[in-house]
Amino acid sequence: MKSLTAKIVYAMIIILQFFKNSNNSPTYGKFNGNTIQVLNTTLYAYFGIPYAVAPVDQLRFQEPQPVHYKSNIIYNATRKSPSCMQDPPFPILEWINRNPKELSEDCLYLNIWVPSLKPNEKPLATMVWIYGGSFNMGSANMNLHDGAVIAAVGNVIVVTFNYRVTALGFANFNNEDARGNMGMLDQVMALKWVHRNIETFGGDKNLITVFGQSTGAISIAHHMISPLTKGLFNRVILQSGSNYQEYYAVNTTFNRENTVMLSQEVGCNVSDMLTCMREKSAHEIVEAEKRLIKRQQTILYYHPQVGPPLLSDDPFYDIDTGKFHDVEVLMGSVMNEGTPFVIALNPYLAIEDKPILSKAEAKDIMSRAYKVTGEYLDRIVKKYLGNVAENDHSEILKQTIKALGDAAFSCPISHLVERLSQYDHTVYVYKFNHTRIKSLFKRWMGVLHSEDLHFVFGRPLLKQKDYTEEEVLFSRRIIQLWTSFAKTGKPTYEGMEFEWKPFDRKQRNSLSLTLGNIRNMKEEVDEKCEFWKEFLREYTNKMYMH
Repeated sequence: MKSLTAKIVYAMIIILQFFKNSNNSPTYGKFNGNTIQVLNTTLYAYFGIPYAVAPVDQLRFQEPQPVHYKSNIIYNATRKSPSCMQDPPFPILEWINRNPKELSEDCLYLNIWVPSLKPNEKPLATMVWIYGGSFNMGSANMNLHDGAVIAAVGNVIVVTFNYRVTALGFANFNNEDARGNMGMLDQVMALKWVHRNIETFGGDKNLITVFGQSTGAISIAHHMISPLTKGLFNRVILQSGSNYQEYYAVNTTFNRENTVMLSQEVGCNVSDMLTCMREKSAHEIVEAEKRLIKRQQTILYYHPQVGPPLLSDDPFYDIDTGKFHDVEVLMGSVMNEGTPFVIALNPYLAIEDKPILSKAEAKDIMSRAYKVTGEYLDRIVKKYLGNVAENDHSEILKQTIKALGDAAFSCPISHLVERLSQYDHTVYVYKFNHTRIKSLFKRWMGVLHSEDLHFVFGRPLLKQKDYTEEEVLFSRRIIQLWTSFAKTGKPTYEGMEFEWKPFDRKQRNSLSLTLGNIRNMKEEVDEKCEFWKEFLREYTNKMYMH
């Protein structure tokens, strides 16, 4: 009997050793993954690693709970997990974050791409991606967020993860067990997991860059001042997003009131909302939120909220006084951030090659976008359309796009750049100015919000028939800029003949990311950003937009 037991143990050791050494099944720590070839580079890919306990049943609406791995098990990490529950409200936004087919509340998993080659056998830099999507949609599993090309071109580890969105990630029941910000705390849990475990995968825990776009970038900006994330990363890349706007960290009352409306929408009594909402199916909840979003003609239903444990009671003051973590920053925007949101509020524009937008229609879009009327609305309209002729429909459309993009993205980004520079943080600034040549979008739409993702994640290198040779090189150079920043703190690309200098408030250095003409430029001061700073201070938490 002992002999048989010994043979079984020996056989198990041989099997585990095979998994550990096999090129087909690379094993790091407790996780068995895949070997893949990308751009003639060997990568080890690990999909569906749990970083928190499934937030289901009584854990729905609670903060994430840490997962505990069994010591004697090698976990299979060869398939991606479901995406978190969601139901995107607008068709124009679904191209940004296409509604995933596989959805589940059991979604708190991450994916890791690890280069097989480690120069000088030194630990690798790691880049952790946080997706956007108005806090009500998005997934780490989208093809557009696949980290393989970045890992192959930049020779860095890339991590992506899912976090809860919609009410399941942000509802506030005014209850100690369900006080909101669950999606943001999921992000914190994932960042802590990476910091604790990345050395197992050959990474350096002191060389972690967090990068994200849109509400992903807004989230990272919150993590730059959150006491929960201090020391978890040393660099950040913010694409089209900043938290320098009080609308992106609302008073808890905002989310509580929305939770009451949502509970009523699914038929729950206000006196016992939490119990009732835990008994409803996740599908019922996200479908009800979608109905409310459409009924209210909004995009962003829930927001991150102020207060412990994630933020202080006044994070805007923290930003103004420079209470950032000691991190280096690379950040910027695209040329026409507001386009998708103008279309979301007037979908008929999307089918026209030369849309005709009147001042009255533009005023209606601005009113619904910002949820303002009367004097407040008139101030915005005057600022952007005051000098535009009634029949200059092209300029009316252009200024409407700029108005929505300025308030939600461009100006908060500019304000955060100024504050970081003021407090001596290294910050590299860029403007992305290219639309895919074979894009199906109308020419008037310009460089849309999220257009940069195709090039940052190297889609041209994988789908070369859909891009020009110049776009393939453009994408490779952007990846090299991003990954060199992650590795050294100085963004550069192969053959770069000039230096991208950090921003300072006198020289106002910036980089124009234009196809065939990446070049230094000066970041101009936009007086409209001063308008928004004053306007939003006066009209705090009244504005709608993401």
